[in-house]
Amino acid sequence: MTDISRHHRLQAEIEELMPTFRSLAEAFCRNPADADDLVQETVARAVASLDQFTDEMSLESWMFANMHDIYRRKFDISQ
Repeated sequence: MTDISRHHRLQAEIEELMPTFRSLAEAFCRNPADADDLVQETVARAVASLDQFTDEMSLESWMFANMHDIYRRKFDISQ
């Protein structure tokens, strides 16, 4: 599989996961605007770093870890 087709496949999978991540972001933030920002930042980070994702990983778990990291940094929450 070429890198381009792999990226297209992963982007399609990310799109399918959007409702899940929207729900998670709303649970984290409890504020619709902050939840929107969190989802947007999570997707932007995921798309920008797709080359770091390996097919052995779970895309959902990888994106959740990114979302959690962004949330902690944005709201200055310690681990």
